[in-house]
Amino acid sequence: MRHGSETPLACFTLFCGATHFTLETWYHLVWGQPLQALLVDYICNALMFFGGWTSLRVRPHSGAGLIAASWAYALGFGWRSVFGRIELLNAGKTPVNGEAGFVLPLLIGSLILVAVTLGWALALAWQQASKRD
Repeated sequence: MRHGSETPLACFTLFCGATHFTLETWYHLVWGQPLQALLVDYICNALMFFGGWTSLRVRPHSGAGLIAASWAYALGFGWRSVFGRIELLNAGKTPVNGEAGFVLPLLIGSLILVAVTLGWALALAWQQASKRD
């Protein structure tokens, strides 16, 4: 049996995937970024949609491992994105694309949210993996 909080986690993952897709596409259109960077974001969105959708479809079984994998992927590239910007800031440089200053604090907050959600997903995946039927 799956944990009761997996369905809200799956719904939250789908919501965050849709939000990330929308905001990242908007960012790309307003400030521009290399296509490779946009592709990484779209891979993350696909993983989040796949993990959330699968979790909702495999009831009463669990898809927490797929959700955890999507959030781990998001944390990995988000980490590089945030700390790359901090490195530029510390070097006294501004972003080449001219992005606004409010982007970095929003990304830091998002990275914290991703880390907390990854912890939630990993806890559920661990619980499901350790259950004996």
